[in-house]
Amino acid sequence: MSTAQTQQQSQPSAKVQLPKQQGERKGFTNQEIQAIEADRKEPEKWNVVHLLRDGNYWHANEWSAWLVAVVITSQMKRLHPDMEIVPPTAVKKFAKNIGGEYIFVGFQEKSFDKYLPKELVLDWRDVEDGRIDVPIQMPDDHGELTYERLQAAYQKWKSEQPLSKEKDKKESTNGDRQGRGGAMGDTPGHILAIVGRIMSLPLHRTSPIDAHKFLEEIQRELLAHL
Repeated sequence: MSTAQTQQQSQPSAKVQLPKQQGERKGFTNQEIQAIEADRKEPEKWNVVHLLRDGNYWHANEWSAWLVAVVITSQMKRLHPDMEIVPPTAVKKFAKNIGGEYIFVGFQEKSFDKYLPKELVLDWRDVEDGRIDVPIQMPDDHGELTYERLQAAYQKWKSEQPLSKEKDKKESTNGDRQGRGGAMGDTPGHILAIVGRIMSLPLHRTSPIDAHKFLEEIQRELLAHL
């Protein structure tokens, strides 16, 4: 393993803290997001989740979405084989203003510990208003990590995700802030993510107590958006 990769595998610090943002920026354009996510060729950028604020939610897009939904989830399943680890729901849509498909996962700040667990987070970096960079622990049991291998894995995962039928309702060709509507008409992306969590809950393996707690959590999230 290279020196850069060895640095990436350093153990998370117990002193890592989430930065408190007080800014007003509520979203990024599709073009800005693609530019941020395209900057991945240096080894020190392979493991960085770029969190971008979109209203009351934070989104991880493209490569960052893959890190959260696949890399973190697979590691947590190995670390906790007896736990039910459910990744956030990925939403893939087509946007005319970038001439292609984009993919993201979204969740509220209160769910950071769930989808960005402390045991895999190396740092929280307050980059700018509405953006936090989160380098994570990468797996060390898959041989040598290279940009080409990681890029291929990310692209394969993205290609396998279903494309939402509804187009992005708020997209524009002049670079206005992106809208993250869901697959059901004008349903916002965060509501679609909640629906995905409900659909992915393994009821046959969920105890009544856990199911009750899950329902309470879903109710709180829905009430927050009424």
